[in-house]
Amino acid sequence: MKASIALIWARFRALRYRAEVGKEKIQQEVTLRYLLQQGRKTVFGREHRLSEVHTYEEFREAVPVYSYEKLWEKYLYRTWAGERDVSWPGKALYFAKTSGTTAGAKYLPLTRESIPTHIRGARDTLLSYVARRRNARFVSGRWLFLSGSPALELNSAGIRYGRLSGIVHHWVPSYLLRNRLPSWKINCIEDWPEKVSQIIAEACQEDLRLLSGIPPWIVQMLERVEAEVGKKASKLWPNLQLYVHGGVDFRLYEDRIRELLPGVDCVETFPASEGFFAFQDTDRPYEDGLRLLTDNGVFYEFIPLEEAHVDSPTRLPLWEVESGKPYAMVISTNAGLWGYALGDVVIFTNLRPYRLRVSGRVGNHLNAFGEHLIEAEVETALQTAIKATQAKLHEYTVAPYLGPGKPCHEWFLEIIEPARDWTEFQKILDEALRQQNPYYEDLRRGGILDPPRLYSLLPGTGYNYLQSQGKLGGQNKYPHLRNDRTLAEALLPMAELLLGSTVA
Repeated sequence: MKASIALIWARFRALRYRAEVGKEKIQQEVTLRYLLQQGRKTVFGREHRLSEVHTYEEFREAVPVYSYEKLWEKYLYRTWAGERDVSWPGKALYFAKTSGTTAGAKYLPLTRESIPTHIRGARDTLLSYVARRRNARFVSGRWLFLSGSPALELNSAGIRYGRLSGIVHHWVPSYLLRNRLPSWKINCIEDWPEKVSQIIAEACQEDLRLLSGIPPWIVQMLERVEAEVGKKASKLWPNLQLYVHGGVDFRLYEDRIRELLPGVDCVETFPASEGFFAFQDTDRPYEDGLRLLTDNGVFYEFIPLEEAHVDSPTRLPLWEVESGKPYAMVISTNAGLWGYALGDVVIFTNLRPYRLRVSGRVGNHLNAFGEHLIEAEVETALQTAIKATQAKLHEYTVAPYLGPGKPCHEWFLEIIEPARDWTEFQKILDEALRQQNPYYEDLRRGGILDPPRLYSLLPGTGYNYLQSQGKLGGQNKYPHLRNDRTLAEALLPMAELLLGSTVA
């Protein structure tokens, strides 16, 4: 693709997105009608009487909220077994295998209708960037995707399955294939450290202009470039223009990535195996949020976070949400997911157009003592302490300490540069949590919970743990919040106590 063509296309798409502002409700209603028309032809549709459903209110009454486990038990396993017309007309084209952020591996169906929505979301992300910058020089060079293997497996029914990134590899438009790295052979390497070494060796000879991958694995790769090639990544790839990321809170990794890639623009996305939901369309993704795709095969519902674990929660369509409030996201899609509890927590930053920020996972929270701390609060408190004390961290995880002695949260910090004062760091961290969360504040004020206990770890300790568990690289994410002590007990022998619970 030529840069001039990309710019023309980008301007056209930008005009279309501007024209859609205020029409999101109509787009969502049209999407729901289409899903219902297709769903009526299925086992799911008959059992939920979708032929009698014509409005959102009727849909909400007919279709309950389904967890992955419940949807698998009743319907998806039948699709996996090759049965037709279970929750979507026909057979599944693929199954995407996820790493299971809060549980074991999950297998999610992909259909002929759903796969193009992933491609469309990625394409519009890039076109939005081109329209804002009026610059598309990255299209003339190589693009490196640090992702899962495109080599797929067959289940007993003859349905191919693998990582979503590997599946999408087979659907990349032909005009982009010549730009794409790594090569097929290298991308199929299963040993992650060996795969990264081979990727670096291949890419070091190329004019790399776009980079994509989950931030922690990109940081690891960029740090290895200098050791294995003898050049900094910014010198090796002087024309690198754009880094596209998603999947984790970027704030923990942003400073390090900007050190490694000075002058490179960063663009955020909100993709998942279940769908491509949103992308960055401004220059301030955290403050402004990501633009929600309202006509991309997904019908959205939102549950107030405080009701996420109740049996019959309040369910709101997109046009009834409020800005600034945390919601658990529920989706129905053209892949045959219905009332599916995605597990992500989002906060709307704007309602015209609809923009949101991913603030954590419903399952990623701390509630060992009734504190109800969510990941967004923990991330915000951590960033506050980091900035105030000039600390630099590689990774972290938090777990409850139950005793002997007074309970507290134990923070395991992989330290790149120490805080100027760890007592100050601990105090700011504790105060930021108290200000954000009334349950935590009550526990602290009542003397039931001690302040955070801090441990230091060498950078890379968490990656070594993931490798020992067979969860290194690709779409695997380091667990930041754990209600159990499995990870904490594994890390303790390698940890050094920085500061006990000493804050008044």
